Amino acid sequence: MPKSHILVIEDDDDARTMYGIMLRSWGYDVAEATTGREGIRQASRQIPDLILLDVMMPDVDGYEVCKELRSDPTFHRVPILFLTALAAPDDRIKGYIQGGDDFITKGHMDYRELGVRIKAALDRAERLEASTQGAGSGKVIGLLSLRGGVGVTSVALNLARYVTTTSERPVMLIDLAFPVGSLALWSGLSGPRHIVTLLSRSPSEIDISLIGNYSLQNVYGSYFIPGPASIADLSGIRLQALDQVLNVLRQEGYTVILDLGRGTLPLTWRTPSACDWSVVVTSPDPTARSLAKVAMQALPEQGADPRRLLLVFNDCTNQKPSDISLGLPRTPDVFIPYEEHFDDLVDPSPFAHLWDLMAERGTVSL
Repeated sequence: MPKSHILVIEDDDDARTMYGIMLRSWGYDVAEATTGREGIRQASRQIPDLILLDVMMPDVDGYEVCKELRSDPTFHRVPILFLTALAAPDDRIKGYIQGGDDFITKGHMDYRELGVRIKAALDRAERLEASTQGAGSGKVIGLLSLRGGVGVTSVALNLARYVTTTSERPVMLIDLAFPVGSLALWSGLSGPRHIVTLLSRSPSEIDISLIGNYSLQNVYGSYFIPGPASIADLSGIRLQALDQVLNVLRQEGYTVILDLGRGTLPLTWRTPSACDWSVVVTSPDPTARSLAKVAMQALPEQGADPRRLLLVFNDCTNQKPSDISLGLPRTPDVFIPYEEHFDDLVDPSPFAHLWDLMAERGTVSL
């Protein structure tokens, strides 16, 4: 098996030499760069499996290096670990916003911890790579949280908008956040044309035409099926009807995004097993972090593919946490900073990173 290739971008000679010695002793193939620009050139010549990146460098700082690399789809999945003397919360947040996978403070790290975090990042990248093989033309993505108020619907809406504007695939957003759907409340919709009435139909009746009768199109071009705008009787829902809806949309090549809300109903816990990707959303709130850990552990037991299970940290309250990994089973795959408006997010958007993690190479236009 070939050695993993790690690129160290560090201007301090002593630190760079120390990292090189440690990494080679752990069996990695190592390349070194002394400036940000040299690091970008080396990364382009030989795509590394992982990048260790200093922040403070004389020509281009590490944040700009990370931003430039992430703007190239070739580097969307390459783990980037910031390794720096900076330790302020704003420094860490900036690193995550620019697309860093981890932020390790020099002087506060045992060399064994560095080795474990490097291996964890490489293992996660390998799992994500393996999980994109052999998927069908359509795709179903389920988003949930066991804690209310973390922004699951907001993440689902913005992901749907991003995919619609950057992909040729049709997008269908379905509100399964029972008992009352957020999409209906936000859009001001009411009446009987919602997902509960569709899922109460016989599965044999459900085809693309019927689904179209229950769906609406927003200004960005994506379609959505709202949930009920008031408390509805859920006893008529047929699980087989949901299976048929997802099968039809898959066959038609849709990217289906399911807002599963707080995941409090049996239907929600059955649904991730039918999803190509499951996304757990959490926030700075300690309870949200604890419940995200519960969800990450429970979903594979309910049939969700652990290789296709992503963790999204949504800073919906603008708390700017210094450590987004605190209380979680692993470093979140995507960090979404607080912004009042979607258009104010940095470029590349965190939704670009989230979508790229779930996209099959060569079939999705980003």
